[in-house]
Amino acid sequence: MILRARWVLPISREPLCEGEVVVEGGQIAEVRSRSQASSREVLDFDDAILMPALVNGHCHLEYTALRGLNDRTPFFEWIRGLVELKAKCPVELWLPSALLGAAELIASGVGFVSDNTDAGVSVEALARVGLRGRVYQEVFGVEPEPDDAAVLRALTAKLEAHRQTLQRYKVSERIRLGIAPHAIYTVRDSLMRAVRQYAREQSLPLSIHASESSEEVAFARAGSGSFAEMLAQRKIAYLHPRVPPIEYLHSAGVLEPDVQLVHATRAEPRELEVMVRTGVSVAHCPRSNARLLTGVAPVNSMRRLGIPVVLGTDSAVSAGNLDLWEELRYAALAQRAATYAAAPSWRDWVRILTLDGARVFGVDAHIGSLEVGKCADITVLRTRRLAYTSMPDPYAALVLVAHSADVALTMVNGQILYRDGQFTTIDVPRLRQEVSRWTEVISA
Repeated sequence: MILRARWVLPISREPLCEGEVVVEGGQIAEVRSRSQASSREVLDFDDAILMPALVNGHCHLEYTALRGLNDRTPFFEWIRGLVELKAKCPVELWLPSALLGAAELIASGVGFVSDNTDAGVSVEALARVGLRGRVYQEVFGVEPEPDDAAVLRALTAKLEAHRQTLQRYKVSERIRLGIAPHAIYTVRDSLMRAVRQYAREQSLPLSIHASESSEEVAFARAGSGSFAEMLAQRKIAYLHPRVPPIEYLHSAGVLEPDVQLVHATRAEPRELEVMVRTGVSVAHCPRSNARLLTGVAPVNSMRRLGIPVVLGTDSAVSAGNLDLWEELRYAALAQRAATYAAAPSWRDWVRILTLDGARVFGVDAHIGSLEVGKCADITVLRTRRLAYTSMPDPYAALVLVAHSADVALTMVNGQILYRDGQFTTIDVPRLRQEVSRWTEVISA
């Protein structure tokens, strides 16, 4: 198969004007200038940008069906609303909800997603639809019971179920597992440490929501604020760290290069130094942070210090949609507004969505750039809209203009998952009906 477009962005080298990519056996066989080859296996997108499929660095696919059902602010009130919503949801909702979210990602050009799951349905969702990714099984436990050992036994059972799902679908190479001790205000100190040790023993990476809100920082620093009051009302004795959240995680021996910190919106300068020393990465979700009034993460400073940053949509219930192009644009412009600096550059931001993102998850040998021998994970965006007129820089066009409606094709491992509005692995109309039926039950 040959894919052609006006612009081909290999990412690892300079853009190719009037180029094409040859795909054979699920891999990239050649990246070259447009040839004269003609056959029914040629897909010529003409006025378009062809590039690696995107990496969504943080998501909660199972919450897709809850979109629009929780508009509380600030953050503490929002998360309480989410807990209440989840309590109303039948278990049958979670898989179709995750599948609907996966379809939304595919339609926006995403090939790899890092997903945190409580219900545990993301493994099957990604396996069914053909996406690549990492699934972190969430862990919660702030009350004394069940004890740490019981929580770890339950976690072991969930991970084993995930492994069986991966084997059943034969996708163990495409989808990897991790663990997500949710946050310092939902995971007690002893359990956080126990999960860290368990993850080491199992060679599994961690994802932790950290320094996301002022409420969380007040809770960690002074044992005050909304989270502290909630635990006191529930008569839960909690070890308040008396230091900022990320500093606490470091002192507890949790931070290592296999840790992803989600948000880090309120990370302080000395915590950035800790992050550099420990080698952690950050998942930046700016629309969710804005929606929940939590601030703008110091991404420019992080990158200057060498802290790896990926871009994620977070959930549809917080960000509104899973369009990673909207996330990209908001991230880039918010950083400029906050720092008065033209950094990262447009090209840097596109690299964060592709090769840099792949590197953070340890899959850059396989995806993230268009290179011979890599997997054919590709997306194509049509550039026919008026807004693309007279945009000589394809990177600027992607950051400032692109959105998911421009996506003409998403391919993973050489398999076309989406083309011109049609999905090949998901019955979206039926899925939407199923999700709507369940959300009517929740809203009743």
